[in-house]
Amino acid sequence: LYIIMMYWDTKTKQQQESRLHAKLAANCLLTFGKAHCAAEHTGEDQILMNQYEHGRVPEERQLAQLLYEVSHHVFGIDGSDTFILREPTMTQAEEMAEKIKKLVSTT
Repeated sequence: LYIIMMYWDTKTKQQQESRLHAKLAANCLLTFGKAHCAAEHTGEDQILMNQYEHGRVPEERQLAQLLYEVSHHVFGIDGSDTFILREPTMTQAEEMAEKIKKLVSTT
């Protein structure tokens, strides 16, 4: 997410290519979120599904659920140049998912 957001507001040709790659990465994350929700939260998992009309969970929520349930590495937290294993809170996961979804939906 850090790398995606870092390259989003760019102007040069190289920066525009980086922006394209960030958007592609965001699309991949959104797809992973959908797949995770489909695999892990099927019809038997009524806790998540009953929260939404007709069992249709918004894409942001699916991605947030993935980010919350699956530990992942992030780069550059606290100004460091290393990857750190992160287990975000649900609120943090929802904030990241909202930013990623916004990046996917912009042109």
